[in-house]
Amino acid sequence: MATNKMNYHGQSPWYPQASPSASSFSPASSTGRTRDIRGSKMTILRVINLFKEKNISLFRSDDLKKIFKIKSENTLKKLLQRLKKANIIKRLIKNKYLFIPLEETTSDFQIANFLVSPSYISLESALSFYGLIDQFPYRIASITLKKSREFTIHKKLFVYSKIKKEYFKDFLKLDNFLIATKKKALFDYLYFIYKGLRPKSSMADLRNYLKEKEFKDYLLENADLKFLSFVKRHVKL
Repeated sequence: MATNKMNYHGQSPWYPQASPSASSFSPASSTGRTRDIRGSKMTILRVINLFKEKNISLFRSDDLKKIFKIKSENTLKKLLQRLKKANIIKRLIKNKYLFIPLEETTSDFQIANFLVSPSYISLESALSFYGLIDQFPYRIASITLKKSREFTIHKKLFVYSKIKKEYFKDFLKLDNFLIATKKKALFDYLYFIYKGLRPKSSMADLRNYLKEKEFKDYLLENADLKFLSFVKRHVKL
């Protein structure tokens, strides 16, 4: 499974220096204050230019630390505060951020993969993506190996459902996000119905797709006996 990695080439990027001493901010030290203002602006410009050049729309605080070779946690914290105050970044969840100048080209699915890793888009979101059900524009559903959880970000709900390890497979990379294949999205959805996490009534809208030979072959090959028995009983394959 692909993970979010960032590779940086060329010369080592500039990184913010240690904060000036308290005396630098005294009325008598206008030179120190001017340097601090210029340094802050330069920091922001360098971040903007580098992130645009490398097309970095999502990043962790540790990524910023490594890119600019920041050794001090206090320096990192101040840089993040400056970038947020300048409306250059948005905090998504703890230690994970969105680069606002590239927000328009960053999809909700890409953000979903980034928030929790490993994960892939599936269930209602993937079924909607493949045109099998109506869209759910404010809810993005993902499968993960980690504990189930959800986040509300910018009025959208990102939901993560845990699945057992042997079923965490058969997803592909489209553009910049990972998503279940069509048959795996159906498989995942049926599995969550079987586990009581989705209503049985929702199978009615998918019945025709569930009876397609390609899906039936996939189900027979991958489902355990109890899950398979449940599907046969309710779908009548």
